[in-house]
Amino acid sequence: MNTVTRRQFLHGAGGLSAFLVSGAVWAQGGADRLHRPVFDLPILAEDGSAVPVALSVDHPMDPDHYIRSIEVVLETDPVPRKGKFHFTPSNGRASVAFQMRSGVGGTLKAIVECSRHGLFTGTQEVRVVPGGCTVAPDKVAKERLGNPMLRLPRSIRRGEVIEVRAKVDHNSYTGLAERNGRFVREQPEFYVKSMVVYLGDRKVSEYEMTSAISPNPLVRFPLKPTEEGLLRVVFVNSEGQRWETSQPVRFSG
Repeated sequence: MNTVTRRQFLHGAGGLSAFLVSGAVWAQGGADRLHRPVFDLPILAEDGSAVPVALSVDHPMDPDHYIRSIEVVLETDPVPRKGKFHFTPSNGRASVAFQMRSGVGGTLKAIVECSRHGLFTGTQEVRVVPGGCTVAPDKVAKERLGNPMLRLPRSIRRGEVIEVRAKVDHNSYTGLAERNGRFVREQPEFYVKSMVVYLGDRKVSEYEMTSAISPNPLVRFPLKPTEEGLLRVVFVNSEGQRWETSQPVRFSG
């Protein structure tokens, strides 16, 4: 199972892009480019417990016209819902990158909600080595969970969109096992359930996750700061445990 060390986290995941391929199949006729989700997915994911997914929509993020959410679904998987990612104009861009579990792969669907025009859907095929949804529980002891981390760019300019990375050490398992060709529940799910982002007292975004999130989740998301303040990220797991990390946003120059 893939993990991210503190050193790898702080230096980013630059090598990942070499294994990604862009492009989406637009699944709604007559829709315009403003609402089209763009996928970055591996040609073949060899580790079904950590399939990298990056999604974005090239759309304005104005107060009266913006992308409210992107929901990710893979209906062929035993845990089809992979997460729903809520945005505000303070994000500056509608995009998210994370890793998911997948049992068999298939047609990955992104359901995009526009504040003015409603729902739009895009799809792209993802090929996965089978078994990602039934991997045995991680061996990390519960008392070692947490250690949240937050990484900002060194240079931040007022009104420019930056990429932020947030990570927490946490087990993730579905509780499912395959028996005679069927998935059965053998134990409760255990995973990071939500991640909420604040700048000062204002909520910037919220990410609803499921047990299909990969262990030790690392989430990349955009932020468009127009004022300095304390950036906070709050993680909550499926048992109600809570972890928080923060970094000050200070403008350069």
